[in-house]
Amino acid sequence: MARNLADQAVGLLGDRVRAAVDGNFDGRAIVLFSGGRDSSLVAAAFCEAFSGGQLTLLLVDNGLLSRLDSTKRQAAVVKNMYPQVEVVFHCKRVSEMMRKVVMQNVEQDFLRRKYRSLLACVGCKLIMNVSASRYARESGINVLLDGYAERQKDYPEQTEAFMDSVKGVYASAGLTYISPLYDFLASKPKVNQTLDEFGFRIPKQEPVCMLADSFSTADPTEVARYIAEKLEQIREFDADLHC
Repeated sequence: MARNLADQAVGLLGDRVRAAVDGNFDGRAIVLFSGGRDSSLVAAAFCEAFSGGQLTLLLVDNGLLSRLDSTKRQAAVVKNMYPQVEVVFHCKRVSEMMRKVVMQNVEQDFLRRKYRSLLACVGCKLIMNVSASRYARESGINVLLDGYAERQKDYPEQTEAFMDSVKGVYASAGLTYISPLYDFLASKPKVNQTLDEFGFRIPKQEPVCMLADSFSTADPTEVARYIAEKLEQIREFDADLHC
């Protein structure tokens, strides 16, 4: 099979990672990994762009996910396909932070704070990135990648307001964070064709969050305000945890 799209993805990711770190890259990175199509594509492109490197497939478990075994199986597929790369799978559980910062505040977010959209996914993704940032610092790895896609830019947790806030989280920790194939992942058919060129077969039963079908558009100002409130609640959670 011709590899036009796969080779394009490898070239784009390699160029963008090198540019983001100004050429100072030690070959190690973390990718936020669900085992789904977008994160698997990013993982494959990294492994081919940086042979001899190290890639940590980081799953952040918020306590609301099902079918996590499929994520582990897909991580094993990546590891077996690319023996020339040190592929590591790690699951970081954040269910208690998710419960206290997001879920137990859902009602007051609607009633007292007067949010018109369910922004729990924004809180979840924020916790995911805060946790990934901490894991990166602990591991001494300075580059983090994700599978965010332009076709999903209207999702509250992928709006420009959200992305800017997340970039701030990583920048404050001195880390390099990029969505290396954001514009490349333009449509599901293109993603599927690229995965076929890589030789991937994604299982039908990908991990699913119980809030996954609650999507609605949200006002960017509400997203920004929600993020500010949740960052403060995360700080309070951390303070209580270390008392």
